[in-house]
Amino acid sequence: MTVVWEQLWQDLAAYGYLGVLAASLLGSLIPFLSGPYLLPIIFAVIAGRLDPLPTAIASAAGAAIGKLILFRGFKSGRMLLNSETRERMRPLERLLTRYGWIAVLAASATPLPDDMVYMPLAMANYRTGLFLPIVFTGKLVITLAVAYVAVYWRDFMCYLVECVGGEVTYGTTLGIAIGTAGLAILAVFIITRLDWRSLLSKYVREV
Repeated sequence: MTVVWEQLWQDLAAYGYLGVLAASLLGSLIPFLSGPYLLPIIFAVIAGRLDPLPTAIASAAGAAIGKLILFRGFKSGRMLLNSETRERMRPLERLLTRYGWIAVLAASATPLPDDMVYMPLAMANYRTGLFLPIVFTGKLVITLAVAYVAVYWRDFMCYLVECVGGEVTYGTTLGIAIGTAGLAILAVFIITRLDWRSLLSKYVREV
């Protein structure tokens, strides 16, 4: 983690729950990176001595809103798909309407770069109305975990922020972002090239 980012999250967290929400929102708007919205929770709970429950809720709300903005941005890429590709993907869209929430929840509840999952789902026309509440639920799971770990294991959290996070450089961060973006683009390429009518038509009719 760089000193600049650490100081920014710490300054925003000093404004209480609203600052935590704003910091989490800004952190989640950084695409293809893992968990930048989690640091304000640590600063708020340890340094700001905020209550862990509302801190986690504020962080989850900010993170979910930020991911929704990115999701809508990813979804605008569907304009680049021709009518034949969209028609070929329609069985996948129907399948995701029923089961896509599993991927969204799993991605949002982990500190991994979840945009790697959201981008292909957006291109597959996963419904925005389903996306927001599920992302919030997943983010709440991980923010609650981080908040309460910061309360009961402060030394461990301080070690992660100061020692482990201090080793993360701009180059490492950029490399992670590029690698994650590359995987997401590859997934989009695959799902737009496969003939989902042949692969899933029978199964979609059954479900």
